[in-house]
Order: sequence, then structure tokens, then C-alpha cells
Amino acid sequence: MVSAELDLAGLRRVYGRPGSWLFYTLVARNARHWGWTEPGQSKWRCWRAQRQLEGVLGRKLALPTGSQVLDAGCGTGTVARAMATRFGLVVTGVDVLDFHLRDARRLSARAALDGRTKFLWGDYHALDFPDASFDGAYSMETLVHAYDPERALAEFFRVLRPGGRLVVLGPMSPPPEEMSPQGRALIEAYIDDMVFPGAKQYHTGNMNQLLRKAGFQVEEALDATENYLPTSAALYAYFRVPYALLSRLGPIDRWLNMRSVVQMYHVRKYVYWYIHTAVKPL
Repeated sequence: MVSAELDLAGLRRVYGRPGSWLFYTLVARNARHWGWTEPGQSKWRCWRAQRQLEGVLGRKLALPTGSQVLDAGCGTGTVARAMATRFGLVVTGVDVLDFHLRDARRLSARAALDGRTKFLWGDYHALDFPDASFDGAYSMETLVHAYDPERALAEFFRVLRPGGRLVVLGPMSPPPEEMSPQGRALIEAYIDDMVFPGAKQYHTGNMNQLLRKAGFQVEEALDATENYLPTSAALYAYFRVPYALLSRLGPIDRWLNMRSVVQMYHVRKYVYWYIHTAVKPL
């Protein structure tokens, strides 16, 4: 059953339009996440940066081969397949968009990963799994879509076994009182465009508290902004001209995800990229 709080139409608008499909398929190679660039590396190799971010996630999970892991908001399963092939994990992905799940299953079958990846419809605020089902869980830049981040974190806690590990990656703003009116206006416009209700409820000042309230012990809150910014700069350079041209030819909403990479560069002063690692106590 779909919660009335879930903006399914908005998520379909963000991810389901033909322009978005072309962007994610041809540009991002089916991934839905940003990238990690090491100091001294070229910012232009965005695909390498995406693979490196997946590597960071796998190392933060730090789970033995064969561990059962939840991918909360799996998209087309790119990250799940990376966790399965590179780290030997068995991943169950949940997503609320049927076309994401269809592509995830097709791509995993093509990669012969049916036995190590599984994709199900699910709202991560109300997971259809028994308590203590997983050894680990992660949200790869998807908690921003949460309409109730506290409830989502409580669900992650519930389905993890004692000692289970959670990694949450993604952007967040500073506390509202630390932002100028101009900064808040820019951020809120971007949040509304991309259907990021969670980003209005958590920020750099309260995320640790929300994790602890859910029952987790916070192991690390890593400010990885400097590793993420090169991807923002490269994508802006690649797409600012195509975006400007397309915006003159018709409604730019059909190219919403191209617009988002341009907008992300404009709001970069007001966005921090964090990786939170937490543990369910034994």
C-alpha cells in the first residue's frame, strides 16, 4: 500500500521522463549517484569517480562475504551489483518506482547476478521484512527523498541484526539558522524541484541526533564535500551549454536531471556531502 505521504508522482517526474532516462542511461551508465575524486585526480573522469564512491561505501560497510545487505532506494541496481561483485555481499534492493525495478532485474540478469541481487517494490519507511533480517543497510543519496527521515532510520534499525551496520551517503545543507535568506531560497527551490523532502528535515546539525534517536551508535560522520565537489564542477562544465540551449527550445522540465546538475553547482556553497556510518548495538 502506498502511503499518502509518498510523492510518487513527483518521483516519476524526476526519474521517469524520457529526458531523465536518456541522461541516466547514456551519461551516468545507469547510476543515480555522484562521485568520489581523490586529491590530485582529474575531475573529468566522472565514471571513475562513481566507481570510487561505490568502493568507499563497500569499505564503510566493512562486512564479510555473503552478508545480507539492504539497498534502500536501489534505483536500477548499479550500486547493488557493485556491492555483490566487488565485496561479495548479497543485496536486496527496494524502490518505489516500477521502471527502476524492471531495469534493475534486467541488468542483474544480464550480469549473471540473479543469485546475489534481488529487487523488490518497497517504501523504506515501512519495510516488508522481519526484524533483524540484514547484516547491513545503506542509502546511496536516497534519504533525501524520505518524507519522514526519522521513520526511515527507525525501519533501518529494526531490520538490522544486532551489530549490523548502516551507511548513509548524500548531500545536506547546514542548519537553517546558519544560512542566509538567499541561500535558503536557492536550496529550497532545488529541493522542491528534485522532490527532496528529507533534505528539509535533516541537516549537518541534527543527523547524528536522528541516528542516535533511532537507536544507532554513530561510528563516523565524514564530511566528504571536497571529494564530491570535483564531480559537481565537471558536470556543470559538461552540461551548462546543452542545458542553456535546451531551455530555449521548450519546457526544460523534460530535462530535469540535466537541470539538477547545473543547479547543484549553483548551490554548492550551501551543500555539504556527508557519509554517516552507524552501528546497531549488540
